[in-house]
Amino acid sequence: NGYFDSKVLSRTHAEIWNDHGKVFIKDVKSSNGTFVNGQRLSDENEESGPMELKMSDQLEFGIDISQEDGSS
Repeated sequence: NGYFDSKVLSRTHAEIWNDHGKVFIKDVKSSNGTFVNGQRLSDENEESGPMELKMSDQLEFGIDISQEDGSS
């Protein structure tokens, strides 16, 4: 488990697990998305299939939400 202070993460946003030495991630119906190397894993509020992670992959959880005045 991890703690993130963020406006774009939900309590059950994504799952990450290890299976026989390989690490996987999936989005569990988040509204703001889970991204691997800039690619969203699933559409909004839809669960993705598992994706194997590689050592150099970059993960993003959610997208920045900006107000009309540019603040977040």
